[in-house]
Amino acid sequence: MLTNGTIKALKEGVEGGARGLFKRKNSECWHMCFFLEGRKVRKSTGTSNKRVALKIYDTARFRIAQGTYDEKTKRDMTFIELVEQFLEKHSLVEKASYKRDKVIGTALKAYFGKKAICGITSLDIKEWRKWRMAHITRTGNRITKATVNRELAFMKTMFNLAVEWGWITVNPAQSVKLLRGEAKRFRILNREEINGLIDAATDYLKPILIAAISTGMRKSELLVLKWGNVDFTRGFIRIEYSKNTESRNVPMSDHLKQVLLPLRKGRGVDDFVFSREDGSQILCLKEAFNASRSCWTFGKVAQRH
Repeated sequence: MLTNGTIKALKEGVEGGARGLFKRKNSECWHMCFFLEGRKVRKSTGTSNKRVALKIYDTARFRIAQGTYDEKTKRDMTFIELVEQFLEKHSLVEKASYKRDKVIGTALKAYFGKKAICGITSLDIKEWRKWRMAHITRTGNRITKATVNRELAFMKTMFNLAVEWGWITVNPAQSVKLLRGEAKRFRILNREEINGLIDAATDYLKPILIAAISTGMRKSELLVLKWGNVDFTRGFIRIEYSKNTESRNVPMSDHLKQVLLPLRKGRGVDDFVFSREDGSQILCLKEAFNASRSCWTFGKVAQRH
């Protein structure tokens, strides 16, 4: 049951309309002003939409009247802390692309750092996008639109969850659009190019290429494949951990069976199918792949990750 004080606070909020909302210079977002425990609080609503901002303002007043407004948690949460929480609570648990998310998170933390998430606006994210597009990589190239879009999509998801978890009231990245005109970096190889690539490949890369071409499996799936998931009798490969976290069976061709059978000798069910001579896992193919490309030039190759 609402007390007289609660009803009075709500009534004042309704009658006050948008009196508690204002805009600051150099900011497209509405800010709100209210009293909390005898002190005046001014903070961003994180939106440039006045109607949405008014709802956020009214919600804040309602929670203050109820005694449930937790300003400290929202005020103290920094961007770095949000990234760490996102990786721990979401990426590590529900996604197969945890390593990529970790790299993206590191890149974003370099810009936003310890900035409070409640103070980040869509304008801030647009400024980041402009800054990121001008960034030069270690190889001397500019960051591509595809990279910026992946990082922006990461923020959109992360801030959506922050809203769901009650740490902010609105997603500041929601209205920021992805960049158009991404460069297409792949094409389909013809039979001659495929054969040339395989012939030029190193000994341990060759069976990986044949498996990738024959099954369509991703690099991340091939490098973690173990013999316990290869069924020669029924003729399929069992993928336990795919990119979308769902398992599936992939049929093997007779040619692929002939390629894999010699590799099976002396290996246990928990050993990696594609490994180095000492049985250790292959973590990166870039060096071997570049060596193969230098032996046989065929143009740009589609690499599926």
